[in-house]
Amino acid sequence: MKIHFPVRTAIAGIGGFGNAHHGVFIDLEGDGRARVVATCDPALGRLGDICQARNFAGRGVSTYGDFDEMLTAHRGGIDLGVVATPIHLHGTMHEAFVRCGAACYLEKPPTLDPDELQRMLKVEEDAVLPTNVGFSFVHLSDRLELKRRMVGGEFGALKRMSFLGLAQRLPSYFSRSPWAGKLLLGKNLLLDSCLGNALSHFLNNMLFFGSQGGVQSWARPRSMACELYRANPIEGADTIFAVCTLDNNVELRLAASHACPNPRQITEERMEFEQAIVTIRDSTQVTIERRGGVEESFAIAAGTLAASVENYFAFLKNASARPAQTLRDCVGFVETNALLYLAAGRIHSIPASALHQDSTDSAIRIDDVAAAATRLVRDGQLPSQAGFPWANPGGKCAIQEIARLRDTVQELAASGLRRNE
Repeated sequence: MKIHFPVRTAIAGIGGFGNAHHGVFIDLEGDGRARVVATCDPALGRLGDICQARNFAGRGVSTYGDFDEMLTAHRGGIDLGVVATPIHLHGTMHEAFVRCGAACYLEKPPTLDPDELQRMLKVEEDAVLPTNVGFSFVHLSDRLELKRRMVGGEFGALKRMSFLGLAQRLPSYFSRSPWAGKLLLGKNLLLDSCLGNALSHFLNNMLFFGSQGGVQSWARPRSMACELYRANPIEGADTIFAVCTLDNNVELRLAASHACPNPRQITEERMEFEQAIVTIRDSTQVTIERRGGVEESFAIAAGTLAASVENYFAFLKNASARPAQTLRDCVGFVETNALLYLAAGRIHSIPASALHQDSTDSAIRIDDVAAAATRLVRDGQLPSQAGFPWANPGGKCAIQEIARLRDTVQELAASGLRRNE
């Protein structure tokens, strides 16, 4: 199918991250590649400042408080649908755009429910064009070149990987919406967490680098050992430690927390090969240490929403062969996130004696969480194995157990409710 330019676009979402999309599409309108014809948000009545700042009236953008009303009013007049809404709405909105014949840019994560992802993949079979999932990094030329070097054998076989992510969030982050920090929202399997949401770009990228079968390939999990923790008074987990075995037998170590001491986000992606160690710090600083002592050090581009949308527009214009990441490419990510809960078996509440709350910004911090994260990614020891006083053992699982995910999450949610009673 050929899409004509300017691309007639409908954006689901005005507030939150939807506002960022509107900023990007104003630039696309400026050079004639897009025309936003409609947008919607159930909180439309409270978003007058954004509507005015984005000049919806002057640009001819119709606004709606209801998604279905928007689609009905513009049926046959939408080439591209953008889904920039809470995770639990992604599946139904993706289906609606596909059914009305529009291409779809779907924000990350597409869903965190493996069963819903399978339903979305079935819907995708009828899509006029493949949906793009808006994960950062995987569309960036610098990272694609690194992946080419990896799969080309320059560094030898991949043996082990690790991700460390410390991204402090204030209590207001968990109270910003009814779904934040939730395992379930009604009947929806939500699984909101640091790795499932805020740091999901990094987990996805580890699976991207973890597959050595080709540049455009993602690894999937085979088994998992995990410990889940909560420092904040939420239903889900704000701190995760896990060791995953991928389908190619590569070990992936994961340590991530929102209850950490430094307000500045700290990330490290580390890939250990037979002949070199490739490390990316804070998403832009690369070092390559050779076994013989040769070292490379260079900067790469940061991931941005604008670059991700630009990449999809290149595909829509037939300038690239495929979207940066399709729904099918997300299977390993959704499975890995699911196994965290199946393996852990429970979410441990950090004792008050191991917590500190800053009097100036109210951030809740876990004692030694940075040290525990470093211990895991360097030595492979989960916090309970390393003897941290606030730690408790988790458990293990294999991918074959994924069918019991919903039952496990329902029990985790019920345990959280009992804890708060």
